[in-house]
Amino acid sequence: MKKLLGLFVILSLLLASRCLAARIDLGSGKSVHFVLPASWVSDETAETPEAPAPGKSVRYITRNGSNDALIITFLLVPDDRFNSPENLRVLAEEATAQFVEGSIEGKSELKDFTFGGVAGLAARFTDGALVGQPTEKGNYKALTSCYGYLGDHVLVTANIFTDDPDGKACAEGMRILKSISLGRPSDAL
Repeated sequence: MKKLLGLFVILSLLLASRCLAARIDLGSGKSVHFVLPASWVSDETAETPEAPAPGKSVRYITRNGSNDALIITFLLVPDDRFNSPENLRVLAEEATAQFVEGSIEGKSELKDFTFGGVAGLAARFTDGALVGQPTEKGNYKALTSCYGYLGDHVLVTANIFTDDPDGKACAEGMRILKSISLGRPSDAL
């Protein structure tokens, strides 16, 4: 039994050393937390779309330089309207409409997606003009666009950009998003 416990501790430490806990301060005592694998790094040099105030946008890229990126935007909204699945769906449909033209899918197929236990939506788009073409850094063949309401007036939108939507980097990006949780002032008590 001691050998099993020791093995479990070693495996836990190895896994923990490969991931970092990320925290984004949203103000008013609110913060978001997520797990960032060691294979991803903050890309502070890139032009990240500026989040409307009040909000925060962060951009991550793969450490190995593959053509993959993740942009997450956290917005403080004035009310809980996006707590309604119908309202969140309308927002996601309107936001993803811009990706339909030129995509192989030809429509926005929203699917259920969970951010750290909170229901959300995701849709994938493939750029028909880039499929079968060589990789061009910063020009991505596929996009997965995700939307969720974390509660307490915090809306999250995220986009995973990749050349391989079935690849490791895209799967890691989805795991990052699934690990997102909201910290509130009352959590510190």
